[in-house]
This record gives sequence, C-alpha cells and structure tokens, in this order.
Amino acid sequence: MSNDLYLTRNLQQEVLALVNSEQTFSDIHIEQDEVIMIKTPRGWQPVGDTAVTLADLSPLLSAIDEDWEDKIIDKAVDRPYDLEKWRLRCNIYRMERGSRVAVSIRRFPLTPLTLEQIGLPTYVKTMLEASKGIILITGPTGAGKTTTIASMLDYINTTRQGHIVTIEEPIEYQLHRKQSIISQKEVPTDTVSFSSGLREALRQKPDVLMVGEIRDFDTADTVLHAGESGHLVLATLHTSSAVRAITKLLSFFPQDQRNQRAATLADSLVGVIFQNLLPSEDGQRQVMASEMVFNNNQQIAPYIIDPNKLYMIGEFMKRKEDNMSRSLNEVLMQLVVKKAISSRDALRVTYNRLELHDMLNSKR
Repeated sequence: MSNDLYLTRNLQQEVLALVNSEQTFSDIHIEQDEVIMIKTPRGWQPVGDTAVTLADLSPLLSAIDEDWEDKIIDKAVDRPYDLEKWRLRCNIYRMERGSRVAVSIRRFPLTPLTLEQIGLPTYVKTMLEASKGIILITGPTGAGKTTTIASMLDYINTTRQGHIVTIEEPIEYQLHRKQSIISQKEVPTDTVSFSSGLREALRQKPDVLMVGEIRDFDTADTVLHAGESGHLVLATLHTSSAVRAITKLLSFFPQDQRNQRAATLADSLVGVIFQNLLPSEDGQRQVMASEMVFNNNQQIAPYIIDPNKLYMIGEFMKRKEDNMSRSLNEVLMQLVVKKAISSRDALRVTYNRLELHDMLNSKR
C-alpha cells in the first residue's frame, strides 16, 4: 500500500483556494469526519466528497490558535485569522461530549468595501456626516451588518479627522489610519465586555464609537449617553425590521425608565438601517435589501417618544416624505421588478408577507 494514503491533507491550502475562488459564498464549515461545506446564496453545499479527519484538521486549527486544544475544553475559541487578502473569523468548537471538533469560518476582505459596492444608496453618507447621535445597523445573523459598519467607518476614516474607537468580539475588519486615529478594542482581550469597553472609550477622547452589538442594559445605557453627549455612535442589533430595532433598544430599560430613555433616543437617533441578503435570481450572488429610516430634523421623534405611535414609523417610511426613508417591501418589490431577485425569495425574507404579496400582484 502506498505511503501517500497516510499523508494528511493540507487544509490551509484548500481553504486558501476556496476563499480566493470566484465562487460566491459567505462561510466555510469544516467538521471532523465530514466533507467541507460552504454557504452559498442558495444554502449549504458540499466541497468535494472526502471527509476531513482530525489529523487533517489539527494543523489548520493550530495555525488559527496554537492553544486551541486546551481552550476548547472550557468554551469555543473565537479568533480572526489573516490569509493573504482575506480576514477569516474562525470559531473552533467541540461537540458530542468532546469526541469531535469543528471550525466555522466567515470570510471578509482585508479592505472594507465601499458603501456603493455593498448595495447601499449614496445618500446613506448623509447619516455619517452627523457630528453626534446614534446610527443603528440591524438585521438577522449573516445579513452583512459587519461589512456595512466597516464600510461606514472606512468612509468616516477617509473623510474626517477624528478619533474612531471600536469595541468588537472579535475584531473583524482591520482598519488603518487615513484621516482619523483608529483604536480597535477586542472583547475580552482589550476590555472585559462591550459595556465596559464603551465606558472606558468615553474617557479616551473619541469622536466616533462603534459597538459590535448591543446586548444588555449597561451597553444600551452607555450608547444613549454617548449619543446624547456629543459622540457619533454606530451600533448593531439583531432584529427583523427598522422599527423593531428601536423597540429592542428601549426594551433593555426597566419600564419606569422607558419614557425618559425614549425621549433621549428620539433626540439623538440619526437613523436606522435594517438589511438582509438574498440570493440573486440566478442564485450566483447575494443581493442586499435594506430598509432605512432617517430622523432628519427630528421628524420621527414624536413616534419614538410615544410607544403607542411607534408603528407609525412604518407609515412614515411609505410616505417618503424625506425622499430617503424607505420600507423593506418597497425595496424588495423594486428588486423583483428589475429581476434582481425572485418573488419567492422576496416573500421569504419580508416581515409583512401579505402586503408584499399584494404589491407584487398589482405589478403583474
């Protein structure tokens, strides 16, 4: 029998070939004793037909984190890994009572894409020209929120002389100084938590703050304080619409504080971008659909202050009074009409299926 049969695969080279390939995908999943899988616009697809052994996997995991074997005894390992022109977010974990290991990899280009490249309208830049306030980027997991916020920070870095501080878990896009000073802090390496990192950052003369995710009362409280006190704050949330981002942010506060916090948010909110990624009609690429609401001249402030009027933000987006705010269904319908996406995929991601169904039927 040939000794070649006992040689392990070079998974680093395989991963490199994958991330450099022309194929459209967002994630790689490598699991012990299974074939490699990639997440394409149409879902998970296998790569090849040969299962990956632990011997194959170990060198790759050691390259990501040399102490991975000790660390995954207690918890999953979350590490960035640079590979040529890509930055990979790697999560190494074990399963089945520790008998098997896997790594989940998401790829990002080393250099942030422009706002135009990711599919947002040029006028989004007006949000970023605000000197203070809060911008919320929201959407489900895998909707490209990290890429959007990196593009926004890169635009600010290119056009403004300021100090940008980010609090991330882990650092995904590595930003380099252009016009602005850049301080990127990683949880838990550089700071204990998002909330503590944000509080520390307020004493470090920042002009722009980015919070990887608002997860708790302390972070939400500090975000509102920072936005009110003269900083521009960019933060992400996991929600299914722009209005629900506002509702979720306020939900972190006790009921007896909510009216006061709503007034603060109404005064400091610059705008909300909700986004989702859909497969193109031919399934070969991803298309962004985004819902946006701007708070120009405090135009949606009355709806935020009164919880009974929050739903009216949806009506405001449909009226297009500012020519910039727009509802998700409006954008989805435009994409279907242009044959950029299928009506089936549009109906799958909308939060108001009945309304979109009627809108699409009216165009037929």
